[in-house]
Amino acid sequence: MPLLSYKIIEKQLGTKFKKKGLLRRAFTHSSYQRAEAKRTTKSNETLEFLGDAVLELVTREYLYKKYPKLTEGDLNAIKIKYTNQDTLYRVGKDLEIGKFLLMDKGEALTGGRERPSNIAGCLEALIGAIYLDQGLQSTREFVETHVLKKDISGLRDYKSLLNSWAMKQQYSINYRVAKSHGPPHRKVFHVDLYVNKKKVSRGSGDSKKKAQQAAAQKFFEENKDIAKEAL
Repeated sequence: MPLLSYKIIEKQLGTKFKKKGLLRRAFTHSSYQRAEAKRTTKSNETLEFLGDAVLELVTREYLYKKYPKLTEGDLNAIKIKYTNQDTLYRVGKDLEIGKFLLMDKGEALTGGRERPSNIAGCLEALIGAIYLDQGLQSTREFVETHVLKKDISGLRDYKSLLNSWAMKQQYSINYRVAKSHGPPHRKVFHVDLYVNKKKVSRGSGDSKKKAQQAAAQKFFEENKDIAKEAL
């Protein structure tokens, strides 16, 4: 079983784990779990599930206290920018998460250590691991230090912008997965965007959410007049 340099990782993250097994699990990609084929080997997917919820809580609390005069809609728009895959990927890249990931050779050779979904997912798993290992306050400090201090001024949430525009126009919005391909840990999704039941664009990504964002962005790029109005 490959060894992780816990001291180097903890120094990189700025936090020290009591239970090293949680740290190891946070860095275990699903492809490595399948390659090992051992019951004792668990991937970071359930930790990612937990970390997603903890990140959501900490971010909402932070924004609620920092911007007491903003509306729910405005707070939600900011929250999405902090918690989307692009931001988490940038944070994970800064922390050099990719080079520590445990994965099979096939995933590594096809760019798995640089794949945004892998890095963002590992970061969420780390947040879940820190929560279980050290509690909410330490997790809050980690998220505020690495995520909530990230510059999000240039980021746009095209889905939210599209939803706002559609509400004003009283249009319906619907996303449908047209197709997907690739192994479970390396899927690519192709999502069609429908406005008032009419297909207007298609986006692709390594997650459904990212494909939806791409479809919304493409819609605005192909409809400049609407983009000016909405953006």
